[in-house]
Amino acid sequence: MRLTALTLFAVTALGAMPALADEVWDTNMGEIAWEESRGDDAILRLGDGDGLLRLFVPGLARDTMGGRGSYTGVWVAAESDTACVTEMVDPLGGKSAFWGTFTITFVNDGFPSDFAGVYGTCLDTPSMPVQAHARVGN
Repeated sequence: MRLTALTLFAVTALGAMPALADEVWDTNMGEIAWEESRGDDAILRLGDGDGLLRLFVPGLARDTMGGRGSYTGVWVAAESDTACVTEMVDPLGGKSAFWGTFTITFVNDGFPSDFAGVYGTCLDTPSMPVQAHARVGN
């Protein structure tokens, strides 16, 4: 009986913590959701189908319990206005000629937090703004 009570407590305590899949932001481009983690890296998702865009954020998954700051990464889209000369591989969706780089900075170092940044296409210097407001759940 004691083991069952401890197990129940552990499950209840873990259930109270926010799940990464519940980390969602409303942005000037639409809703961005945490799709999955791969080691220390986070994969964020914007849209679906032909409008799908993924952001690969090195180091963000390592900082889920605090310490968030600035991150530089790569975005890959199913479609976009500008095709790059080379293709980028989206490990969840295949190759695409629609990609670019970005830099984002979190307002607070903990969960949840708004972020702001800039993005660009291909190897162009990121200059287009993105603002994201954190929310929890769908």
